[in-house]
Amino acid sequence: MSTYGYSSPGQLARRRLILGLAALAGAVVAASACARPAGLDLSRDRLSDHGVFRVALSSRATPIPLFRTHSWSVRLTTPRGDPVSGASLAIDGGMPEHHHGLPTSPKVVADSSPGDYVVNGMKFSMPGWWNIRLAITTPEGLSDTITFNVVL
Repeated sequence: MSTYGYSSPGQLARRRLILGLAALAGAVVAASACARPAGLDLSRDRLSDHGVFRVALSSRATPIPLFRTHSWSVRLTTPRGDPVSGASLAIDGGMPEHHHGLPTSPKVVADSSPGDYVVNGMKFSMPGWWNIRLAITTPEGLSDTITFNVVL
């Protein structure tokens, strides 16, 4: 620093370099904290988190559309395959890498066959890794959750 409180051009350049490297290091740490995990499970038919239900999730549109509202099907059974009817399914989701939720508020309704449900109002606003989370509760008091990963 000079006697007048000003930095020399060399000191300014070093400060800018240090600040730039600190910002880059922060960005790398933040990106790795929410990066897509290796070996991401993309299965859409499996047991719920605590094994209470077997859940199969599928888009009714192929390929899964971007930027357009569409519907999904849910098949809900016991672990041994018996249909589960009359359940309440709440849906949520979002993009873990971007820290935002779904752009719509989808609703789940019972379909015509036992154990079948329809998710209306799904929409994906950009390509990438999405989570679809279901919270399931039956009138008998059974409950569990499941999260599906979708990469568009």
